[in-house]
Amino acid sequence: MQAQKVWTFEQCIATGMQNNPEFQLRQLEILSAETTHRSPLLEFLPTVGVSASHSYSIGSTIDPSTNNRVSRNIQSDNVSLDANMNIINFNTFTTARRNKIAVLKVKADKEATAAEYQLTVLENYFNVLYSQELLKIQLGRFENAKFNLNRIDKEVSIGSKPKSDLYDMQVSYAQEENSITQTKQLLYNQKLTLLQLMNVKDTDPDNIIFANIERIDLAGKPAAEVYTNALQHYPKIQSAQLSADVAMKDITIQKNAYLPVISAFYSYSSFYYLPLNEPGNMVDPFWTQLNDNKNHYIGLQLRVPIFNGLKTHRDVQLAKVEFQKRNVETEQEKIKLRQTIEQETAKKQQNEVLALQLEQTRAYAQKSFETTQAKFSSGLVEAIVFTTSKNQLLTTEYDLLKAQFTMRYLQLKLSFLEFNTFTF
Repeated sequence: MQAQKVWTFEQCIATGMQNNPEFQLRQLEILSAETTHRSPLLEFLPTVGVSASHSYSIGSTIDPSTNNRVSRNIQSDNVSLDANMNIINFNTFTTARRNKIAVLKVKADKEATAAEYQLTVLENYFNVLYSQELLKIQLGRFENAKFNLNRIDKEVSIGSKPKSDLYDMQVSYAQEENSITQTKQLLYNQKLTLLQLMNVKDTDPDNIIFANIERIDLAGKPAAEVYTNALQHYPKIQSAQLSADVAMKDITIQKNAYLPVISAFYSYSSFYYLPLNEPGNMVDPFWTQLNDNKNHYIGLQLRVPIFNGLKTHRDVQLAKVEFQKRNVETEQEKIKLRQTIEQETAKKQQNEVLALQLEQTRAYAQKSFETTQAKFSSGLVEAIVFTTSKNQLLTTEYDLLKAQFTMRYLQLKLSFLEFNTFTF
């Protein structure tokens, strides 16, 4: 049989975050936002373009040399260099600030995705841990069932016990065996789910043991204190707030459409012309004409918006609505976080109380079982009484185990919600 490999919780988190395609998508979104964001000074660099044309005019046209209309065929070549640059555009810096916030938002989105993922891994990891410990208890008690079944079988065969005791023990043995089979199947499925969550392939769940998390500080805090700290650290809240900040900048961008824009422009152009089918008509050479016909055109342009069918007003109002929606979403996330912390804190406290009671109950059940075991061995009680006592102990141990693991899970979850990190 292949030796079982031990995986720790930290290893599961690291493996999952490396293998999960969701985080690769988030990283690409960050790269896209960082590429979009650039210094506003770059927006003031001019846009420059060169154009050229080669054309023929046949028939009535304007003679470039005299500027008179004539009837002739002319070949013409035109070249131009154009540059345009914004001097005052209020959206330049606003857009840059908006894109800078957008970079922070996609980074917070990645952190929020990572937080949700880690909490999902935590829940599934504790499901596996509980089933592993449950199986250990069942296998340990099953040895007692084997011993008692063999003993009763021998005693029945020599006539010191009634056959009904053997039947009772066989039923109890079969029920425990069925419970072990169910727990093994459940544990296999839980391990498989956890491995799939980490996107780990070609690994047999039966060949893996997940290590217990021992170092957990179970000292709790009031829900209000946890919530106050969580507001500062939990990335989903930060992402929602940054979404509102982006929406606020979008309002400013839409309002800037009311403001004037001042730009500078420059153009250099020249042309060459050649009359066709006129051998006696001499024209200057190509480069001479380009030098003689050159033209520089420079100036400033002021564009003042006056009326555009109330489109700007509509866009501003829509941007304000989006900002209000982002604010409501932020409050929704805060409410969800507060309610989650309150619920999980209450459950943890309840399981603390329950665990103390179950510890005492388990001690009573253990003593009762030991006494009943002795009486059963001496023939003072029937097998059904012994089985009932054993089932009481098993039930108490299962309930105590569940309360203890639930308490530890909730403490880690609350700690993570408070500081966005696991503390052991």
